[in-house]
Amino acid sequence: MIASKRIGDGTFRVGVGLQKAWGLHMATAFFFGEAGAGLYFVSQFFDFVLGMVVGLALVLFGKAGGHVLHLGQPLRGWRALAKVRTSWVSRGLAAILVFVVAGSLHVADAMTGMLPAFVSQLVAAAALVSCFVIMVYQGFAMSHSSAIALWSGGQMPIASLTYALLNGVLLTLVLGFGEPFLAEQPETVRLLQVFAVALMLYGLVTVLSLLHGARHASEAGRESVMLLLRGGFARWFVPLVIGLGLVVSALMMLAAPPAFSWMLAIAGLELTGYYAFRVLVFKAGGYDPALSYAYRFRH
Repeated sequence: MIASKRIGDGTFRVGVGLQKAWGLHMATAFFFGEAGAGLYFVSQFFDFVLGMVVGLALVLFGKAGGHVLHLGQPLRGWRALAKVRTSWVSRGLAAILVFVVAGSLHVADAMTGMLPAFVSQLVAAAALVSCFVIMVYQGFAMSHSSAIALWSGGQMPIASLTYALLNGVLLTLVLGFGEPFLAEQPETVRLLQVFAVALMLYGLVTVLSLLHGARHASEAGRESVMLLLRGGFARWFVPLVIGLGLVVSALMMLAAPPAFSWMLAIAGLELTGYYAFRVLVFKAGGYDPALSYAYRFRH
């Protein structure tokens, strides 16, 4: 039983409790951060300026804005940079700052050619590296929460990277529809579609592996998985995250004609499933019992 005490059959146990520290604001920040970083990452390889601009905006306003809303004292948020050597949260904040600066410079250079060749390459590399850190650090930050079995497995950073790249590919197909790098190169469109299907299937295996690992890790892990698959969150997790977000999206992409409406529908389904994943994985994160005693009454 969640967050309860159980006394009976000669035993006393403090029950599993759900975490309350990270909620909707953090889930929204994670969603925008990985979607924006993934979009920028894919767009830079195609010199797709609109995609890079939108990706930057999603990270700057969506992710940073969500974190500001989460902070109890926003003006003290800069202190998170103090532990870059030991904290993934600090590394993530540093990566966001580098990404915003380097990404903005790269976009300006792509539009105007204002930077020397060497500086341009250096800025582009810094933008990609910091963008990659944003795509994975959230998973590493969650996996360091060893008391929460659903988060602490090694699959969480992989899930973050997989979803970020998948978001980036789908948003590139939508925003870049009709652009020369796609309209004049149908083989590129097909390659991105195949890549998207591969990421969806890999994402499905990753999510199932995450649940499998949590179920066998501890009592809290079993309770979390039960909530997601059979309990109060199952009516959202199973149809949205697994069904529409991964399985249906993959099938639709396999049969997708070269039509904007199909790309938009697939992206909408996948992003809905991903947002549900972020929200529900936060909500279902449970702590193991802090105290466990076994006491048998002798009659």
